[in-house]
Amino acid sequence: MAEQNDLSAIAASDSGFSPESIAKSCMSSPVRTVAPTTLISDAQKYLLRYGHTALCVVDASNALVGMLSRRDVEVAIRHGLGHVPVHICMGVPVKTAEPETPLAEIQSLMLTYDIGRIPIILDGSLVGIVTRSDVLRQLSGVRGESHSLSNIVSSDRRAVPAVDVLYAQLKARIKTVWPALMLIADAANEKGWTVYLVGGAVRDLLLNCLGQSHALTDIDLVVDGAQAGAGSALAEIIESSYPQVTAQVYGEFQSATLRWVTDDATFSIDIVTARTEFYAYPAANPEVEVATIHQDLYRRDFTVNAMALRLVPESTIESGDKAVSQMGRLLDFFGGWIDLERGHIRVIHPNSFIEDPTRIFRAVRFAVRLGFVIEERSEQLIRYAVSSGIYAQLQAGDRKIPALQSRLTTELESVLSSEQWSIMLAELDRLGALACIHRDVVISTILWRQLRRMARWQPKFAPEQPRWLLLLSLLIVQLPPNECSRVATTLNLSSHSQQRFNHFHSIESDLLAQLPLAQRPSQVFNCLKSHGQFELLLIAARHPYTLGPHIWHYIAQLSRMSPLINGATLKRLGYQPSPQFREILAAVHQQTLDGELHTAQSAEDYVTKTYPRSEDLGQ
Repeated sequence: MAEQNDLSAIAASDSGFSPESIAKSCMSSPVRTVAPTTLISDAQKYLLRYGHTALCVVDASNALVGMLSRRDVEVAIRHGLGHVPVHICMGVPVKTAEPETPLAEIQSLMLTYDIGRIPIILDGSLVGIVTRSDVLRQLSGVRGESHSLSNIVSSDRRAVPAVDVLYAQLKARIKTVWPALMLIADAANEKGWTVYLVGGAVRDLLLNCLGQSHALTDIDLVVDGAQAGAGSALAEIIESSYPQVTAQVYGEFQSATLRWVTDDATFSIDIVTARTEFYAYPAANPEVEVATIHQDLYRRDFTVNAMALRLVPESTIESGDKAVSQMGRLLDFFGGWIDLERGHIRVIHPNSFIEDPTRIFRAVRFAVRLGFVIEERSEQLIRYAVSSGIYAQLQAGDRKIPALQSRLTTELESVLSSEQWSIMLAELDRLGALACIHRDVVISTILWRQLRRMARWQPKFAPEQPRWLLLLSLLIVQLPPNECSRVATTLNLSSHSQQRFNHFHSIESDLLAQLPLAQRPSQVFNCLKSHGQFELLLIAARHPYTLGPHIWHYIAQLSRMSPLINGATLKRLGYQPSPQFREILAAVHQQTLDGELHTAQSAEDYVTKTYPRSEDLGQ
């Protein structure tokens, strides 16, 4: 990081390269390499032995196929993956250059993508490598043209929209809360902090430039250069100036969420201190600590969500100060803009899905919602994470695994609540990602019919039941009873839901045996009256032709049939309150269900003829 800062400082100064400064003038050769089949544990030994921070991965013809960083190796070893070949964890694609490439271009690549080494390729073979240290040595004492980061456009990307364009667009789309945003930027500036707009809001601003329009209601801000508590400090300033805003402070980092309700929309502004994450083991909750904006962006899920726009006070923008182009520049270390142009969802680091399997579900959600595809290498990493069996091992162990429990349930709710749920679910099934729920959860043709049937029924006949939970339940109840119950517990579903899964299969078996024998409506009612609507919907979806008609008759008509008489009626007719009341009312209800009684008067006549009163007995 120190070398990166040095490189940025020199690039922004008046120093530069002489015209003859090209890659071959300072590259190191030969290059230490490993084969794609080398084990991670062996690669770790090479890194320790030679003191390298990365290894080039080449095939039998010396063609570069990937780059393996020390960090990726350390994470893989920590998660018990020392036995896997390096091609599983290596980073691709790799930014490369040729021996004649000017060092100015190599510097631009390093600054743009924050990478510390550029492999040099000649005729398809790896012939050398230029490191950040090599570039710094060449820069020292050599003067020339400035290469400011804000002006860099590498050969494989078109220019990012100008900062003033992004600012104007942002201001227009959130004009109600724009003054508060500027107040936050100004207050942070006075404290020596820097505020960045990050994540989805930046992504959606850039998508707008590419022709996609998305509402900006969730605004995420990251404060760089501050300690924990910056969020609550800035939230207090906003609350004192805007009484209509409510703020909540969370966790040891004292991040804050501002909620702002307007006539047009409800805005949510999250303010957090820049932080980095550490996963002690796969699927754990991450441990966090204060970090830089670069580290904060690196911890995020996908390149398109890992961009940041530095916010500056309104006075700076209106003055036309060139600080806007410097201070307000877009930070895009991982090629997010390129992936937006290409319509790709690409993971940032190779162990991402091992550390947090919910990222698989988010990848699918983003891809479907944005009309993107999951980039090829990222899909390979998803498939490896699933096929490795690590999720099943974690579920069978004793550790807490939030990313396969409550956090997974949250992602499932988001997927199954979406209007595009069927497309998302099909993609998750294609990737094998439903194994995160249970290794045997797959979607057969029959199950697809059940799911689509339920999605049609729910808004018409059971709008009070959450569709996502009905669909998730159909996925789960395909499992054997003991596994079905265990999954419900693992996913931290409500105690009521867990109880439902405990008894579902026995209820289903009983109804399969009894309900087809019911000939009269009253018999159907008696079979079903002790069961909840939720369970009956699941059973009807699973058995639409055998049990479905009876269940729908019960749900749509029989269960809604009002009693013709009640206890007050019996008292009026001269009956003395007694346990017989229940018997009488039940008999009247049965007759009503079967169409024998239609009016209150006919019910009263039936009672007086069938059940003598005490005074009648005495006569």
